[in-house]
Amino acid sequence: MTSESKTSQQDQQLVSIEDIFAGIVSFILHFVDAAPGPINIWKEERSTMDIMVDGPRAAQVAGILHERDIPFSIAVPDVASLVEREQGNSITRTIRKNSGPNKTMDWMNYHRLETIYAFMDNLAAQYPYLCTISVIGKSVEGRDLKVLKISNGKSNNAGVWLDGAIHPREWISPAVVTFIADKIVRTFNEMPESVTNKDWYILPVMNPDGYEYTHTHDRMWRKNRARYGECIGVDLNRNFSYGFGEKGEEGSSDDPGNVFYRGPSAFSEPETAAVRRAILDAPCSFKVFLSFHSYGEVIIFPWGYTSDPCPDYVELLEGGTAMAKAIHSTNGHTYKVGSTKDLMYYAAGTSIDWSYAVNNIPYSYMVELRSKTHRFLLPKEEIVSTATEVLNGVLRLMDFVDRRCAGTQSCACPK
Repeated sequence: MTSESKTSQQDQQLVSIEDIFAGIVSFILHFVDAAPGPINIWKEERSTMDIMVDGPRAAQVAGILHERDIPFSIAVPDVASLVEREQGNSITRTIRKNSGPNKTMDWMNYHRLETIYAFMDNLAAQYPYLCTISVIGKSVEGRDLKVLKISNGKSNNAGVWLDGAIHPREWISPAVVTFIADKIVRTFNEMPESVTNKDWYILPVMNPDGYEYTHTHDRMWRKNRARYGECIGVDLNRNFSYGFGEKGEEGSSDDPGNVFYRGPSAFSEPETAAVRRAILDAPCSFKVFLSFHSYGEVIIFPWGYTSDPCPDYVELLEGGTAMAKAIHSTNGHTYKVGSTKDLMYYAAGTSIDWSYAVNNIPYSYMVELRSKTHRFLLPKEEIVSTATEVLNGVLRLMDFVDRRCAGTQSCACPK
């Protein structure tokens, strides 16, 4: 499963498997691992799973599912058409390896890493009294992991962490994270105190190697680009230490060829190790940790590695609900709120379980962005509306956090 050759989405279909349960999930995961050719898990939720298959193999997959009375439907008969709509280029049927980045940052298009990093540098140059840039580490292939810090310089500020593109095929996540950064910086003096009294640490692209790979080779690449034997890639959101390896193959995988491969050990990857160092070494005390993903339109919180509720379940549910209400009031999109296992599946070694349990960051959330309709391939025309509603959700969470902590020297929350 090295996926070294350029991968086209032409003639591929998305199959949605419905009413799944543990036995079916196990069968499908083993089937995907054993199947020759590209069969790619896109999404696994509490009761459904999306898998992408080659068009010529769709009949075989349908037959296997039918034989076992597993209900399914063809959710997307032509994945290539969604790729074209997402990128706004009807002639792009394969990802062009040599296509250069668009160097002008906007939110009308999806952008390459070079453009995102130039945007961060330019923002810091324009607002040097608010912004600083730091490189917190290097990726497997030697690319910078670049963080933008936004701060008024006050020593008692609480910390907020935002990251995107831990899974690089989720292009809407760095678009949303950069949009939020841009709005906070450019309108900082108009922002409420619940925003300006915090130090914002923003990592738009946590997996830069994978992100570039989705632009040059395989649009649906999920992992980083580390080599383990004949296989490439670790799922970085299974590589954090808390709950690492729990729940066996349900929570992650020890197979380097699996899309959920957790790596040989916790923090084995330079990208996750860099995030750990950046948070542990930061001078502030973090109160909020937000990791942006797609797709699903859900706001989830710990735990992912167990079905037990976390100690602050109700508090996290209320904070997530505050975000969801602000999102809904913006554009009418409804985001569900709950723990990872409530809404999705076992996920062991995730960043939010680690941030909550090990770093005691009380408001730790993973936000699954749009779109249920377009899956990973959200049309570029929906970037601004998605980012706007999520910005409003984040601002509402800041207000919620400060109200909970009002009148005390430190946050009154349980953590």
